[in-house]
Amino acid sequence: MQTPPVNPKVYDLMLAVRKLTRTTLIHQHTIANDMGLHVTDAECIDFLQEMGPSTAGDLARATRLTTGAITNVIDRLEKAGYVKRSPDPKDRRKVIVSFLPQKHTDSKAAARYGALAGAVQELFLNYTDDQLKFLVTHTQALTNIYSTETEALQARQ
Repeated sequence: MQTPPVNPKVYDLMLAVRKLTRTTLIHQHTIANDMGLHVTDAECIDFLQEMGPSTAGDLARATRLTTGAITNVIDRLEKAGYVKRSPDPKDRRKVIVSFLPQKHTDSKAAARYGALAGAVQELFLNYTDDQLKFLVTHTQALTNIYSTETEALQARQ
């Protein structure tokens, strides 16, 4: 399948998005390595911070990992002290995985994430409310495109 020709005015933005995505991936790998984790483990911490305490199945669906893979991730994170397992009070066959912020707060990674968050916040403070609203809308639209394309790829597998 041939891709349609890209409008030269749009190409620079598409290239910038690709570079941002790639730089973000490299940054995530660097921080995960600093934490002594696989990048998938660090991403699961991020999901748990957003989702709150979750079942392994919920975490597997959110990360698009198999249940076997997510079990291995949870095992590593539990051993490293980043999460804990608790019985699900609604269903004794399930466990709830909870993020333990103390370990993360005490890690070198927290300082690095903090530095990144501070720099990004400083950048964003230079924008007007309308520009910030546009950027949120734009970022959400890109996220939806990436999610839709990921689901389409997985459906073909």
